Amino acid sequence: MYPYSIAPWSGREAVVRAVRPTVKNLLTALDEAFPFSWAEPWDRIGLLLGDREAAIDGVLVTLDPSLDAIDTCRRAGANVLLTHHPAFLTTPAFIGPDTGAGGVAYAAASQGVALVACHTNLDRAPDGASSLARALGLPDGEPAESGTQPMAMITVFVPVSPEETRARIASAMSDAGAGRIGLYADCSFSGAGTGRYLELDGLGMPIRNADADNAATGDSRNGAGRPAPTQVAEERLEMVCAPADADRVVAAAREAHPYVEPLIIRTECGIARGAARLGRVSDLSEPTTLAQLAAQAALTFGSTPRVWGDPARWISRVATATGSAGGLLGDIQDSGADALVAGEVRYHDALTAMASGLGGIIELGHDVSEWPLVPILADAVRTAYPDIPIRVDPPHSVWWTP
Repeated sequence: MYPYSIAPWSGREAVVRAVRPTVKNLLTALDEAFPFSWAEPWDRIGLLLGDREAAIDGVLVTLDPSLDAIDTCRRAGANVLLTHHPAFLTTPAFIGPDTGAGGVAYAAASQGVALVACHTNLDRAPDGASSLARALGLPDGEPAESGTQPMAMITVFVPVSPEETRARIASAMSDAGAGRIGLYADCSFSGAGTGRYLELDGLGMPIRNADADNAATGDSRNGAGRPAPTQVAEERLEMVCAPADADRVVAAAREAHPYVEPLIIRTECGIARGAARLGRVSDLSEPTTLAQLAAQAALTFGSTPRVWGDPARWISRVATATGSAGGLLGDIQDSGADALVAGEVRYHDALTAMASGLGGIIELGHDVSEWPLVPILADAVRTAYPDIPIRVDPPHSVWWTP
């Protein structure tokens, strides 16, 4: 059985302090550990329901938000339910004492439990992407996912004087969510140039709260008698952000900018994925058969997997992916992997992959493959706030086989 670490529900007296961490503090710690910008655009992560300013009594960490999990949370005196899967991907049409996502939201709200999720951002975090391979005892491998990450590029033209202007605008953009690339924060680029403008009648100076001594100057007339544009030394400041944060970043840049009419450009783009990539591909120290690999997976998790392929097929290179892995099949085949261990693969996708030369697919079950992610979530909370009482729900499947 997978060696799931369960922390005792202890240390409550240590949390009774003058100032307790809030849900907002917890969100900041989770964003630092598993950047929210790494999540898919369609995902719902972070705080889905609850009060950001609420002090934390305790945290229950588990895979899925459920009515049972909320009940366990409250019986233990906790007021935060931290899960891998979000309670909903689309806002429920009805929230009330019923089943489904609306029922979970109603139960959490009525019992004062905040719902927090780290989903595809955790899947892409280096520890998350390596979690299944490590649980199986496989060597650390290289990322399986290729391609680009959808991003927005925010470009701002900034006056070079006074000198602190660029730093102030960059800081405001960073606070709004810009500048995070992989494992690095506050990333930006700037280059010097010359800006030009021609004032329209009655517009006045282009700098807010400026006086005559600070105004840029230029030639009053050009050769044709037309007023010449004023020239000013400027920098081109560029930062990237998640598309969902782009409007907020643009607003922050606008607020921090000294110009009455600043030029701020938003461009949708994609950047090459770095550390935040799904899946792993590991080279085995010694070849094994597909049957032996499947038996190892069954023993590790105490669950019977579904296996595609010849049991006697020799395997030297193994790809692993938590949850659904259909979107990675092309990358996995390009990597030269002999077999894939994952949560699940759609039937026709599996047929196509096997027909295209993949030696084997071992489907553990979506939830089983993600059990190793739960302790990673709990460890992130412990690292940030060691005095918060944390309980890790034991792994269990909601499905069974006869």
